Amino acid sequence: MAAGDPGAVLAGAAIGGNVGGAIGGLIGENNRGWRGGYRGSAIGTIVGTIAGAAIANAATAPKQTEEYSYRVERTQPTYNSRPEARPSAINNLKIRNIRFIDDSRDHVINAGENCKVVFEIMNEGNRTAFNVVPVVAEVTGMKHVYISPSVMIEQIAPREGVKYTASISAGERIKTGEVIFRIAVADENGEEYDWQEFSLPTQR
Repeated sequence: MAAGDPGAVLAGAAIGGNVGGAIGGLIGENNRGWRGGYRGSAIGTIVGTIAGAAIANAATAPKQTEEYSYRVERTQPTYNSRPEARPSAINNLKIRNIRFIDDSRDHVINAGENCKVVFEIMNEGNRTAFNVVPVVAEVTGMKHVYISPSVMIEQIAPREGVKYTASISAGERIKTGEVIFRIAVADENGEEYDWQEFSLPTQR
């Protein structure tokens, strides 16, 4: 997806965050007192910020097709350590269809460039998975690579899935080389289940 006007996106995110936080706080406080208000405000702020930014971006971005996206092929096999000791429904979540999209559409992370990784998390089990945390991390220690924080997914029903997008940006001082990203599914305690890795070149 093409990027919209940066000013409009930031404004949309700010307005969405403020409105979402206020509404979430009121709803939570009515239901569970100040603790509910705090939790509701936090969740409302996150949801409102994301929604506001998305709406502003969609409204200002030129039309683009997905022909510029890069489907990641070089991935590690899925991995589950000691599955017999992990009865959680999250153990049945699988990562599918990883795609990398960069501003220049050359599949290289250039200095100062904004990119995104899009992937699907599918629930192949028979139970609903709750509090799912998508994880996108850089594992080589490359400096000046910035990844958006994870946003918890409340639940994924059996035989269904969600599409998740993480934003990646490169600083002006990024080195020329190669970076490896790890895509994983974790629970609310940070324990990872299914995961895959892929590499991309970087250019200063």
